[in-house]
Amino acid sequence: AGVYDLINPLVKAGTLVPRPRDVMERDIRSYYVYTRDNLIVACGQLKRFEGGFAEIGCLVVSRDYRSQGRGDAILGYLERLCLQCGANKVFVLSTQTMEWFVERGFAEVGVNQLPPSRRAVYNYSRRSKIYMKHIDGDRDLDAQELWWNR
Repeated sequence: AGVYDLINPLVKAGTLVPRPRDVMERDIRSYYVYTRDNLIVACGQLKRFEGGFAEIGCLVVSRDYRSQGRGDAILGYLERLCLQCGANKVFVLSTQTMEWFVERGFAEVGVNQLPPSRRAVYNYSRRSKIYMKHIDGDRDLDAQELWWNR
């Protein structure tokens, strides 16, 4: 199963924003996957914005692989990619998994904290909560991940 097949049940449930297949294919380089036995078991999308911001979205773990650290692994990987590309302010939008992100160091912020280009396309009708965290470096991420795995 590909990324589209992995996220589609959550799109149908209203948990994730619909992503047309052609748009996903166009933006495929922004998606990262976690595989096991050549099967995609988790994915996440990383979008870069001006001002040192990056958005992590479409963070999904296959039902059969949840509660095994796959989500933590892909989140940690994406956060390290943020640092590599010069982004130290990472945000997520969520309507359902807020506690999971808070447990990993994200704090709720207002729409006004988003970079201008992302704020311009924020969907107010969806009522997503915005969670952000500042990353100070690899050592900071290492320390945070130790807390996740307790």
